[in-house]
Amino acid sequence: MSTTDLADATSASAEDRIGTSRALVARAADLRPAWKGLVAYLIYQALAFRVWVVPILPSFGENHLGNATQDSNFYQWSLSWTPWAIAHGLDPLSSKLLFAPAGLNLAWTAFVPGPALVTSSITAVFGPLASRNLLLAVAPALAAWAAYLVCHRLTHAFWASLAGGCLFGFSAYMATNMDGYINLVLIFPIPLLVYLVVRSVEGSLGRVAFVVAFAAALIGLFSISTELFGTAALLGSLAYGGALLFGSELRRALLRTGALILIAGGIAALVLAPYVWAVVEHAPADAVRQPELARADLRAFIVPPPVTAVGEHVTISPVTESVRGNGERYLGLASVAVLVGFAITERRRRSTWLLLAFVVVVSAVALGPTLRVGAALVRWLPGRLLARAPLLSSVAPPRLTVYSLLVLAVIASLWLARARGRWAWIRWAIVLAAVVTSFPGGLANPDQRPTPAFFSSVQMHDVIHPDEIVYAIPYTKGDEMRWQAASGFWFRLAEGFVGPLPPELDTGPIAHGLHVSTVSYLPTSYEFATWIGEHGVTAVLLEDAAEKRYGDLLASAGLVRVSEGDGISVWRPATSAAPPGLG
Repeated sequence: MSTTDLADATSASAEDRIGTSRALVARAADLRPAWKGLVAYLIYQALAFRVWVVPILPSFGENHLGNATQDSNFYQWSLSWTPWAIAHGLDPLSSKLLFAPAGLNLAWTAFVPGPALVTSSITAVFGPLASRNLLLAVAPALAAWAAYLVCHRLTHAFWASLAGGCLFGFSAYMATNMDGYINLVLIFPIPLLVYLVVRSVEGSLGRVAFVVAFAAALIGLFSISTELFGTAALLGSLAYGGALLFGSELRRALLRTGALILIAGGIAALVLAPYVWAVVEHAPADAVRQPELARADLRAFIVPPPVTAVGEHVTISPVTESVRGNGERYLGLASVAVLVGFAITERRRRSTWLLLAFVVVVSAVALGPTLRVGAALVRWLPGRLLARAPLLSSVAPPRLTVYSLLVLAVIASLWLARARGRWAWIRWAIVLAAVVTSFPGGLANPDQRPTPAFFSSVQMHDVIHPDEIVYAIPYTKGDEMRWQAASGFWFRLAEGFVGPLPPELDTGPIAHGLHVSTVSYLPTSYEFATWIGEHGVTAVLLEDAAEKRYGDLLASAGLVRVSEGDGISVWRPATSAAPPGLG
């Protein structure tokens, strides 16, 4: 074959590929909206599958999707607790099995009752780790798909909306919380609520259908995260007020929709009444998180964090490295360029400035109460007002970025859908750069420490009373939560890992649990013996891997070993050392 023939063949092949691509684009544009939505979801789920599921696919129920953190133990406990409590006629909002004998109200913890019920069958068959991994695997795709629905409703442009969904569902916020924070990544109800409002305002959704769907989305969001529900209510009200004030052409439709929202909210409140009452009744007197710990740096908006594919390979100076730890605030320079470009090209539209104002206000509040500028601290920021708000003072300010990202997704899709002429490709290049620079990188997928066989053995029932108060000492912080769930909630724990503790339960380091992996605290024998005596502890469960550190402590505290095997030794006070049925 001559050089000319080869060039002609190459050119023809390139033209064929271009023709095929154009045909696919045209075919996608001709699909019905429902089919487009399905295609969008499948694309998003394939991306999420490739990034997070493929690395652990051979051992999906044994290894963590994302990093293994101590919080994962609590979420696995939660996924087991809610269906177990309901099946046994117990109140899932209050557990006497943790921090016994006083017990703990779970309303101010992230115990995800909604997802726990949805995955209850999977938990029963494959275990809570499989349910945890599954929820994390679908969360980015669901978030991106819900944002796509909003974007497509406003633009009727498939590819522009697909890009917008990517900016929301595959953001640095999402990647940061894919460590296992189920309550922070199942954010799809938020854009679904916006989608329903858009449908109602434009008149394409009936009143009954809107009220039912909106109430269901509110209930779902509350059952996933009370924190996200609270911030969604606050910022949703802010957005609604702005639209009502400046959107004169839509005012009547907005007022009608507002009335329907109140009805849906009332229905949701009735359904959630016990949960809402528990949240209000057990609200902490002081913020769970210290506001000063939320100090922000403006560079966090543009410096790529290591959870992104770009951030993994970027070398940052030591000065800038300090801002990369919290990736939730990250937008990226390309996203900022999208906002600037949108402001310039769409400046004649009133809606442009409403959208941009929302991004600016939310981003300012997301900075928290304190901003670092060089060596100086600016202490009077809008976030300080949030830190003083009732029921919202414990909100982590960086998490508010999720709302900025949703509006960014809408802005990007609108900007692309309105692109015309020979320079339209520039907008596409900028938006695609924003997607790429925010796209998640790979996360570590460490093996989970196996639950000792003791907790599923006959031996446990022989040496531990049902509902007995025990103190558990694992190697890894929080593993005792998984132990209790694996035992079928056979025993009560005198401590546990549930996140920040209310003051009445925070009786010192021993209440936070003893372990080897992340803390070096070692109480005196008198301190330990006094504490377990005051809390009615009659048995201590010591993991073999932690015995080197704590074995001598238990012996000097007057405890004797009464059983060992299957990874756990059981210790009791010398005065009651005989196992059940033998003494």
